[in-house]
Amino acid sequence: MTPKHQTRPVIALAPIGRVSSTQIESLATPLRKALDADVAVTAGLELPVSAFDPRRGQYLSTALLDLLARAHRPEWERLLGVADVDLYVPELNFVFGEGDPRRGVAVFSLARLRSSDEALFHRRSATEAIHELGHAYGLGHCDNPHCVMWFSNTLAESDRKGTSFCSLHAAQLTRLRGQAIHN
Repeated sequence: MTPKHQTRPVIALAPIGRVSSTQIESLATPLRKALDADVAVTAGLELPVSAFDPRRGQYLSTALLDLLARAHRPEWERLLGVADVDLYVPELNFVFGEGDPRRGVAVFSLARLRSSDEALFHRRSATEAIHELGHAYGLGHCDNPHCVMWFSNTLAESDRKGTSFCSLHAAQLTRLRGQAIHN
């Protein structure tokens, strides 16, 4: 825990396009718990038309990272964009999200996480949000299929891994966050 004389780091959440406030608010508690940070919700951002690939019917996640990098403020340790459109990177069919440690931003999409079970949908959302924020801090993928940093190619893999960091990634995250504070 952070001593009382220090302020906790802030992770900002930015809805991109049409994302409900309920969906954004449901992320606050799991992010506070997993990353020991305060969570602030920012003004929404418009989906850039240039990010849409009509042939694929998807949005380029890297273009959304560029949008977030322009919106990032120094008082935020990290900025996480939350979209509800299908995302891709050129070398893959789709991605749940993407993170950029150099610029301290990440994005993920709710589009492929839907379930008729609302609790499962919120858990999936939290899992992918924490995973992408892990990348925004500089964490790579994990070999442990129960670590939040496991690379999920399916919803079943995402459901299995949950929202916790393995001990190795938790320690690495602590080191990386300490370096960010002192730089």
